[in-house]
Amino acid sequence: MRFRRNTTEQLMDQNPMVARLLRDAMLRDLTNAHGRTLLLGRMTAPERIAAFLIEMFERRERPKAVELPMSRIDIADYLGLTIETVCRTLSTFRRDGIIAVPNPHRIEFLDRAALEEIGETQ
Repeated sequence: MRFRRNTTEQLMDQNPMVARLLRDAMLRDLTNAHGRTLLLGRMTAPERIAAFLIEMFERRERPKAVELPMSRIDIADYLGLTIETVCRTLSTFRRDGIIAVPNPHRIEFLDRAALEEIGETQ
């Protein structure tokens, strides 16, 4: 959604609550962008995928499972990886008992602590 800048600035001048909401949204987006930059620049493939899964789980209401609306190729593009690397890493996580993959768009946590340990930046 797009809004004209001058109209938005007038609304912010007239309503401090709107200004605070927009500021908070912008700060959250900047923080996420900073994290994404670190993720793509410093993390290994397993670290990127683990961090991505944790982020997706935290966005959902159900803490043990997530329905991914993205295909494996979309995940690979988002993380700056190849689809083969994403699939191979998810298979490794599954073999190691960290996650379960009942279908291509659903991933379940089996060992969140292990995933968080992998996802930590070094």
